[in-house]
Order: sequence, then C-alpha cells, then structure tokens
Amino acid sequence: MVDQLPFFSPEWCAAAIEACNASEKTYQGFKDPKNFTHKMEFGCLDRDLSTHMEWREGKVASWGPPTYAADELWLVIKADLDTWREVAAGTSEGGKLLMAGKIKFVKGPMAAAIENGGAFNNFLRSWGAVPTSWGE
Repeated sequence: MVDQLPFFSPEWCAAAIEACNASEKTYQGFKDPKNFTHKMEFGCLDRDLSTHMEWREGKVASWGPPTYAADELWLVIKADLDTWREVAAGTSEGGKLLMAGKIKFVKGPMAAAIENGGAFNNFLRSWGAVPTSWGE
C-alpha cells in the first residue's frame, strides 16, 4: 500500500501533477488547451494551506508551495478541506460547488470555470488518484 501524502504538501503536488496530466478528460475539457497557460493558486478557506501551480498548454508544468507574486496569478481558488475532499472523491462536481459558493474564485474571471468546466471538474476529480492524508 502506498503511504498517504499530506494534502497540498510538495509530495502530494508532485503526485497530483502526474494524475492530472494523465487525465485525458481534463485536457479535452479545455475550451482551447493549446492556449491554456496560466499561473494559479489553490488554497483552503479553513486553514493556512495554499499551493501555486502553472499550466502550460493545458498540462500542469509545476505545482508546489507558493512561489509567485500575487500579480502573476491569474486565478486564486479556495475551498474548505471537506469540499476539496468531496470533489477529489467524485461525490460532487467542482462546477456545481463553485455555483453553490463552496468553492470560491478569490481572484480571476468566473468565465474561466464556465468556459473550461469539463477541465475544471476532471482536474479536481483527478486529485482522487493521489493517496491523500487530509490532515484531520
């Protein structure tokens, strides 16, 4: 059995890069994957935990501890830990929880999630492929 990795730890992010990039559904869900090159932050609302990632042409190029300046980030997306676990498990879709206010776009255009809804949902679901310790 593979050890569980602490959620959003550098080791978890490295494993998540592989899982996300292996998801053909994520890539196909982008409106224009070849032009989807952005820096983002994913974080938690209920604890001091965040990560930065970079997409290049619809694939995750890097993901780990915060490294980018605020003005470099295109999107900042946050939710509580239970919500991240719910989307990783595939119990709910990210887009539905975004519309319900459980996932929050703290910075960036909401249109990005709508235009790339398939990618957003499958990206979050791919997190479920990473053996995760949710830190409770």
